[in-house]
Amino acid sequence: MADVVEVVPQYRGYDFFVVRDEIVIVEPSTYKIVTVLPRSGGSTAAAPAPSRTRASFTEKDREVVRKHVRSAPVERRTTGSASTRMEIRGGERLPDSVEAEEFPETVYREAPALREYRYIHRENRTYLVDPGERRVIEEID
Repeated sequence: MADVVEVVPQYRGYDFFVVRDEIVIVEPSTYKIVTVLPRSGGSTAAAPAPSRTRASFTEKDREVVRKHVRSAPVERRTTGSASTRMEIRGGERLPDSVEAEEFPETVYREAPALREYRYIHRENRTYLVDPGERRVIEEID
């Protein structure tokens, strides 16, 4: 069996074990199962992101987010070096130092599917976050 992180690199640093014909991926800090992959000889490159919940947002939901971000006041934060940049990737857990924000009630009225999610906006990019797992669900450009 190929090393799991060679096939699905988003699981680098996770623990895993095999049960029958499945590979179970576990978050090492919480011991929560984040996903289960087939243990087939074929490729698992199309495996789901580590989040347990598979969010599906419509284009209308995404447009509501874009509209909110464009109209929201810009808050400048300067902490640490100006050259320090944080790389945010889908499926990865946010660092504890990053605060995910709630959308205003107007966004939830227009796009109810967003109610259980939070967001962060960094460097002209908006990321939807599962607040329970602190995982990036989707990037909205």
